[in-house]
Amino acid sequence: MKKKNMFLQLALTAALLVSTFSTTAYASDVTSTRDIPVGGSGQVEMVGTIEPTILTVTMPTFVPFNISNSLSTQNKVISPRINVKNNSNVPVQVDVAYTSVDISKLKNTTWSNTGAVTANQIAIGLKQEETPGEMPKDLSNARWLEANKQQDMNVLILNSNQEGALYVVGTLGQDVSESATFNVTPTFVVRKTSGTAN
Repeated sequence: MKKKNMFLQLALTAALLVSTFSTTAYASDVTSTRDIPVGGSGQVEMVGTIEPTILTVTMPTFVPFNISNSLSTQNKVISPRINVKNNSNVPVQVDVAYTSVDISKLKNTTWSNTGAVTANQIAIGLKQEETPGEMPKDLSNARWLEANKQQDMNVLILNSNQEGALYVVGTLGQDVSESATFNVTPTFVVRKTSGTAN
């Protein structure tokens, strides 16, 4: 944790240094002058710079969850709340671009990209928190993770400096072994968006 904070401080320091040098360079350019006589004309070059917005979102790097057919709810996953914080001063969208899935330890099991499962299938997705602090019981509005392929799926939109939350959701067929582990690793992409969160 300390290393992460140290890196952030170094990055901020570097950004401030670049900003200071840029301002100094502009200040020296602005001090050069030219004389334009009364009734005469002259050109003044004006240079505009579009500053990129720094987009940052804070979210966990590891999320353990359990899945079991013994749950009476439609959602068969018990997941911790995945807190997501937009640290940017503009609205952002959080998308899943790719999901690496390894179910090799689940013998005779295949993956479902849609959430609809047969007896030997498993499906995992993400769902935005609907009731504060409450894990989803159903699978409505779940965003299903597609195994080992490119995907451009929005899972969350956050206004500037807004916090939100996701939960892992899922389902599995009755013949899927319940005594093994598997790995699901989504790649998240943060983009500036013109939309606003609900």
